[in-house]
Amino acid sequence: MILNRVCDVNYEAHPNRYELIICTKGRSQAALFHVRFCRGFNMKKGTEVIGIVTRMDYPNKGIIETEDGVVKAACALPGQKVRVFVKKVRHGVGEGILKEVVEPSSVETEDHCPHAGRCGGCLYQTYPYEEELKIKDSQVRRLIEPVLTGQDCEYTFEDIVPCTVSEGYRNKMEFTFGDEYKGGPLALGMHRRGSMYDIETVTSCRIVDPDYCRIIETTVRYFAERNIPYYHRVTHEGYLRHLL
Repeated sequence: MILNRVCDVNYEAHPNRYELIICTKGRSQAALFHVRFCRGFNMKKGTEVIGIVTRMDYPNKGIIETEDGVVKAACALPGQKVRVFVKKVRHGVGEGILKEVVEPSSVETEDHCPHAGRCGGCLYQTYPYEEELKIKDSQVRRLIEPVLTGQDCEYTFEDIVPCTVSEGYRNKMEFTFGDEYKGGPLALGMHRRGSMYDIETVTSCRIVDPDYCRIIETTVRYFAERNIPYYHRVTHEGYLRHLL
């Protein structure tokens, strides 16, 4: 295969990408190849970038457009302006850690769970339920459409059936004992977002019945007053592990 020339450069497909249409000469006939590059891709490992989340891929990867290119980060929600630490760059796409939501999405609400943003249990608490369904609908379509479009038969994608109850619907939960920070007071609840050790005491959780919250509050107070420690996975000391 012999490279002949660059036939065209297309800037219209995406503001941060351009497409080269390359003409080549083979043995019998010419061929066109479309090669996509990222314009101004200056993203480097160990730096921080700011950008807008354009979509969220399954299970929780936010796709973020920045001036330096595209980066993926867990728990970044569509429409948010976020600051991300880039931990690695592969195949022209960065992978990072969400450090801060600089600006919330225009659809986010202030009437949400008081543990939102800290608790690692729920991700969409600041979004109306209808917007949450739109995000999940897009995720499912992106997973199955590449497979279904290659089939011989036609298919129909039916919309997600919404739940009639959006709060207090969980009838089973598993809470973890620990501390809110290293050396902090006894805590009982969910792991904090992005942490394997810190625990958020969820006494105002919205996805369970209020009785659950009262049980958490009473239980953690009972053991704290008696100085009974949680089980520490590193030192193998302590007693309390989970509340089921």
